[in-house]
Amino acid sequence: MTRWEEAIGTAMVRDGTLPEIKGWQRAMATNGRSTAYQKRQFTALRILISYGVSVHFEGAKAVEDVLRKIRVKGVRARAVSPTEAQITAIIAAADDAMDHMFALGLSLQWWLTLRAVDVRGQWLAGDVGGIRKNGKYWADGLTWDMIDRDLTVLRKTPSKTEETLPDELVYDLMLVPDLRRRLAEIPNGSRVGPVIVQRNGVPYSKRRWATLFARYRKAAQVPDHIWCMDTRAGAINHAKRAGASHIELQHQANHAQASTTDRYIRERSESVNKVIQLRTRTG
Repeated sequence: MTRWEEAIGTAMVRDGTLPEIKGWQRAMATNGRSTAYQKRQFTALRILISYGVSVHFEGAKAVEDVLRKIRVKGVRARAVSPTEAQITAIIAAADDAMDHMFALGLSLQWWLTLRAVDVRGQWLAGDVGGIRKNGKYWADGLTWDMIDRDLTVLRKTPSKTEETLPDELVYDLMLVPDLRRRLAEIPNGSRVGPVIVQRNGVPYSKRRWATLFARYRKAAQVPDHIWCMDTRAGAINHAKRAGASHIELQHQANHAQASTTDRYIRERSESVNKVIQLRTRTG
């Protein structure tokens, strides 16, 4: 609840009336919180109150009834799609700055249509073992055991859909020589643990990754409205222009919900590599 206190001050949730809770939302906006922030916080509040109702916490049911009357505007879907030229320019700017690790990471995002979290990983709160920093553990990023010793194949189960689409995707790195070259430049002795790490050997945080993207975007003179999170959309649109079919795009993006028939398709890795091949031909 610390974020709520920072955004609106202190309040007794169980005593919240309709005018008061609407006032919380207005306070968030007044204090500079984005629509996305407001949506996330109210979603978290609904989950908390729902739990309170399930354990018969005093006042929880009344607040739940109030929250049903409150609609928090959702975030409008972004329509931004960076081009290959723009992403290539950002990668080149990172190379010029001798930041070859970021250049490799963004190249992996682009050519394999991976989310940034599946490349750099993320730091999560919890007591899980492994790589830890400041009370958090690292998860979801690329590790060297996912890549064959000869750098020909990368195997990864994207984190967002690992429950609905648990099978790993097999990416043919032979189709993208630049990726293999970048991976090959990393000394054998360093090929253990996370693939994408900072100079001190520690994986990146989400904020640091976004900061570097913005830095190299500026150096490459790419418009500010292009965000790191748009890289995946750009990759999918690039594949579409290259002639990939709808089902191939679905497999390349590892989307579970184009239709339920996706559960019965067994050749997703083949589709993934066909899309990469199509895109490299048009590059």
